[in-house]
Amino acid sequence: MHEYFRVPIVVAAAATGLIGTFLPFSRTLKSHPYAAIYAGSFAGMCSSSLINSYWELSFISLIGASLYVLTMNLFAGFGGRLGSVAFASVALYMLAKGVF
Repeated sequence: MHEYFRVPIVVAAAATGLIGTFLPFSRTLKSHPYAAIYAGSFAGMCSSSLINSYWELSFISLIGASLYVLTMNLFAGFGGRLGSVAFASVALYMLAKGVF
C-alpha cells in the first residue's frame, strides 16, 4: 500500500493488521495467525529499497514464520516478540542476500 498508493508506512502496516483481524481462523490455532499477520506487517515496514520483488518478500515471510514457530514457547509472556521476529527475519534475509 505504501509503494503503490503512497499511504504512510505506519498506516499501511496498521491497516494490514486491522484487515487481518477480520479473517476467520480456527479456534484451535488461538491467536497465532493474527500474531503472524502483525509480525508480517512489522517486517513489511522495512525500506522498499531492501525488498525488490515479491519473491524476496515471500522469502522474508518464510523466515519470519519459521522464527515465530520456533520461538512460540520460548518467549511466552515477554513483550516485543513480534517486532523481534520481524527484525530478525529481515536481518537474516539481508545477511543471506549479502553472503550469497
